[in-house]
Amino acid sequence: MKLYFINSLFVICLFCFNIARADQRSYVWTYEYQIMDIGKAEFEQYTTFSSPDIDSFKTMGSTELNFELEVGMNDRFDFAVYQVFKQSAEASLKYSGFKLRGRYKFFKKDEFFVNPLIYVEYIGNQSFSKHEFEAKLILGKDLGDFNISLNPYFEYAYEDNGWEFTPKYAVGACYHASPLFSLGVEAAGDKSGNYFGPTISHGGPGLWFSLGSLFKLGEVDAGKPEFRVRMIIGVEL
Repeated sequence: MKLYFINSLFVICLFCFNIARADQRSYVWTYEYQIMDIGKAEFEQYTTFSSPDIDSFKTMGSTELNFELEVGMNDRFDFAVYQVFKQSAEASLKYSGFKLRGRYKFFKKDEFFVNPLIYVEYIGNQSFSKHEFEAKLILGKDLGDFNISLNPYFEYAYEDNGWEFTPKYAVGACYHASPLFSLGVEAAGDKSGNYFGPTISHGGPGLWFSLGSLFKLGEVDAGKPEFRVRMIIGVEL
């Protein structure tokens, strides 16, 4: 990734620290126990940079942009549509496909020791040659100003040789230093490799942002990133 991309990223972050006022999301790789309120909508923009070489930003391999609109359908279910764009090194930005996602709460918060939530997502492209399903169990627990969230999940994707089943996980822990700011760590991985890194979040009603990075733990499979950075900005509509 070019130096000006890094500079631009930090400028955006500093700007957001001054203006953010929204519904805070504590993580960028891990989902918490929460859904959009009934009758409300939010626009979210994800920017993810991935590098095949952890020692050099100049080898930043790809960029992915997700534009999401999510709506609270009732007090237990919300629905979201994503439009996805990708750009590899030395190439132009291209439309990659779309995602359809739903989250459902079976129980009210704190009915059990941990709070469960079901997440189901379909990923496709404009030619309908790609099909991928993702199902997550979202588990969350608040302990005062601390939060712990765990997402065991699987991906069922259509590849050239047929369907492939891949178990994955994401887990996060954070401390809410104030109603507007949290600091935490996240881990994520699957059979191709495992990652760990810090995450910060800032926001209040109407506008928020979260920024996190993941570094490889041990070895990762060939072609997989050694380092990732993701920023999410959310605006209530």
